[in-house]
Amino acid sequence: MNSIRFVFLKGLLIAAFLLSACAAQPVENQQSSVDSPENEITAPAMDAPESEQSSNSADFIFINGTVFTMDSLRPQAEALAVTGSRIVAVGTEEELSAFINERTQVIDLGGRTLMPGFVDAHAHLFDDEGATQQIAIEYGITSTADMYVDEGILAQIREISDSGNMRMRTSVYLLMTNNCGEIVGDWWKNYKPGEKLGERLKIGGLKIFTDGGSCGAPAMSVEYPGGGTGDLFFTQEELNGLIADANASGFQVAVHAAGDRSLEQVQNAFASVLDGGPNTLRHRIEHNSTIRPDLLPRYNEIGIVPVIFGSYPTCMRTTGETRFKYILSPEYGAWDWPWRALLDANPAIRAAWHSDYSAFDLNTMIHMWSLVTRKALDPSGSICEPPGWLAAGALKIEEVLPIMTINSAYALNSDNEVGSLETGKLADMIILSDNPLAVAPDTLKDLKVLMTMIDGKVEYCAEDSLCPAPVDPKAIETMNTDNAGISGSVPNENLSVTASTELPDGLAKFAVDGDLGSAWNSGSGPEQWLQVDLPGPQRVSRIQLVVAQYPAGETSHQVWVGSSSGEPVMVQEFNGFTEDNQVLEFSPAQPLENVKFIRILTTKSTSWVAWREIIIN
Repeated sequence: MNSIRFVFLKGLLIAAFLLSACAAQPVENQQSSVDSPENEITAPAMDAPESEQSSNSADFIFINGTVFTMDSLRPQAEALAVTGSRIVAVGTEEELSAFINERTQVIDLGGRTLMPGFVDAHAHLFDDEGATQQIAIEYGITSTADMYVDEGILAQIREISDSGNMRMRTSVYLLMTNNCGEIVGDWWKNYKPGEKLGERLKIGGLKIFTDGGSCGAPAMSVEYPGGGTGDLFFTQEELNGLIADANASGFQVAVHAAGDRSLEQVQNAFASVLDGGPNTLRHRIEHNSTIRPDLLPRYNEIGIVPVIFGSYPTCMRTTGETRFKYILSPEYGAWDWPWRALLDANPAIRAAWHSDYSAFDLNTMIHMWSLVTRKALDPSGSICEPPGWLAAGALKIEEVLPIMTINSAYALNSDNEVGSLETGKLADMIILSDNPLAVAPDTLKDLKVLMTMIDGKVEYCAEDSLCPAPVDPKAIETMNTDNAGISGSVPNENLSVTASTELPDGLAKFAVDGDLGSAWNSGSGPEQWLQVDLPGPQRVSRIQLVVAQYPAGETSHQVWVGSSSGEPVMVQEFNGFTEDNQVLEFSPAQPLENVKFIRILTTKSTSWVAWREIIIN
């Protein structure tokens, strides 16, 4: 069986790591009709043994601490290894010792805790043109969602991304209505669900406001102490229509519902649109601030993802803090943020966390502490103790950690990449000063984030000894360019390239120009092909294909080789999950002889067919 390597890029450098579980068998080889030995192509036999073993090595490995993975199959581990932007192994220190070589940095956690970065499922970080990113990163937030994005704000965020200053993974939610419930047009139809707008920027979904909060008052089923029941912006039929329109277009919908009257309306709307079917787009309700008891079990019944607050403003109930103008009388206080009752009424629910910055602080430790204790800090720094009915809503820390990581990633449709520490996922992680499961609940607020890593790169470091140094480029495996003058890392005028089709700014020749920043782009979906003609019959021992693809997803690519005459032979087929900047490598058990051209045929892809670079050795 031929080996396939999936190699992940770091900048323009390649760190090799063999994922043997992803190896695909080539289909049965076709016979060449060329009779001349001079032009015969020698394809590897299907039952040929592997010519080389996997080269398991890591850029850095974390040991001697507690690794919380948020993976239900392996909640805790001893060690974790990273190569490039990806986690390549999670396990015991003994198991991961096999990944250590002369260039591997071994980081001694000294008993501290390594866990996934926090995922803030709803915030407004970019109101100040991105300066708040640093604060969020220092609190361990590696992914966020901006939940109030009109055309002007989107332009500002895209400028941040285009300038290379988007340091966090950011999902933007485009407005269907403003915060007063006014429909802002169908401008969102110019975008696609999940569309990638930058390396760390994507379209998350659409946003709808159904009741007051920032404009007017939350819609309640009972009167406020001063009178009135708040502001509901739509009739049931109107809201049903808005959500149905978004759902039919394939967009996830995030609906603001602060009061229980609004919440009931949104639940009804989702029930109508889903019509008993699964919530495959993961439609969400934001805030869920006041939940009437009869509404609690409907989340699981309908399949809704609730996004909840962390830091409860307890002081408003105990010291008369007036930051929140619209609160029900104490007799209905148990309806406020009843997270214990919410989880108990909906077993296995994927409740997600949001800071809702700037309405609340970004301090993740305060959010964690408040979820567990229901306590709060007043402006003087003193602690406000919760009354009994409020304390009854507290959660356990082992429930809170998934809510703030993998569940929030689920709410952003990003849980296949982030939110847990698993082999193959992106290396978005943090180091905490202590173990949240081992410290007293009252001291959770005193924990510190000592390192924040995104894409395997340290974005914040409080203690140098805990933070891997940037990988030395000289230690990274480079492409072999010594085969018959053929090179894939520098331009080669002797190579001729043709393609099924090409865009004006994505010419076929860009696939062999040695520049990973350029790419051939067919401008069309499968089936599409790219062919590289070699300067005379050549021996080929390795073919590397640098992926240009968005969104990530399942793909199928065939590698065909041929001589100057006769039919080409398919020598390899890649089937599996691929993403932008990934490298697919084919190394036959025996070198291919007398190769005149190589054609890459893509038969399945989630995007237009494209390649950043084709490297032939």
